[in-house]
Amino acid sequence: MRPLLVFSGSYVILFVLHILFAANDLDVLFRIVAMMLVCMTFLCGPLLWFLDRDTSSSSLYNSKLGYAVSLPLSLGIAYAFTGMEFALNASIIALLLTSFTHGGWFLFLKGK
Repeated sequence: MRPLLVFSGSYVILFVLHILFAANDLDVLFRIVAMMLVCMTFLCGPLLWFLDRDTSSSSLYNSKLGYAVSLPLSLGIAYAFTGMEFALNASIIALLLTSFTHGGWFLFLKGK
């Protein structure tokens, strides 16, 4: 539970910062924070594992939870990249990307 709270709190803070930076025309800071949000979205499972790596029994659970959290966040990323309009192709690409990154992570964990 702690890893999810840390991840969620960090994500919310960065999301608020990206809005503030956009509103104040701080383009470089906006882009840095937006890239961090994109990375956090598509790597949620590995990040949750990293935050809770000392307990090996919950590593697969946190990775699955991260994948479940990442799916709706990736739809939000697709929505943002298409100018705040729903685009089916961008949504499918975002869902596939998050599925591939988490699928690769699951394979990595099974190999350990």
